[in-house]
Amino acid sequence: GCSITDAITILRNKLGDYQGQFNTTHLLALCDYFYNTFIRHYRLYQYVLGQDQEVNLTVNHVEVCVPPQPLPLAEGKDRGLWKLELKLAELTMAEVQKRTNVLLLKEALHLEQEHMLQKKFSEVTVQQKQVLEREELENLINEAIHIQIKCLKELLQYEIQTTFDILDLKLQKKTLNLNAPIPFPLSISGQLGQDESLKINKARKAKKAKGKR
Repeated sequence: GCSITDAITILRNKLGDYQGQFNTTHLLALCDYFYNTFIRHYRLYQYVLGQDQEVNLTVNHVEVCVPPQPLPLAEGKDRGLWKLELKLAELTMAEVQKRTNVLLLKEALHLEQEHMLQKKFSEVTVQQKQVLEREELENLINEAIHIQIKCLKELLQYEIQTTFDILDLKLQKKTLNLNAPIPFPLSISGQLGQDESLKINKARKAKKAKGKR
């Protein structure tokens, strides 16, 4: 078998040979017919009918993830209770994250405070003064206190906001627990069904006894 390029060339030459027998409209219709049937599926015809097959295959390996094995019915949970547990877990994770952010900010501010104080003290050392004047010493102490107050103020503001956020999360968890669905155990519902059935049977027997009298 020839390649698809050779097949198109042969088709073009054949159509050229029939230009004297068919008009342009018929030639275009014949070309469309061969292209949409034979040429479009040329490799399929070549593979089935020809001895020399030119096959281009593309293999894609697709990983199929099977769903997890479901739990036994005895270990199943009520849908509302399951959603409640997921929501409570999300709120707990949010609370833990906020507490972690406070610790990270405290550590970052501590490092920033040390860096600013070290920079301020190094400026005094560069001046190469063995004895500081009283006014210079007071200014240095005031600047050090100002740096500490600035860092503490930022940390305190963040801790206050975080505390309110954590209290709001706790309130949401408390509200969810108060409105939690209470699923009925299967054994209780089964027992209730049996009791109702016994009552109906007793009522029927009583009616039959009255009818006989």
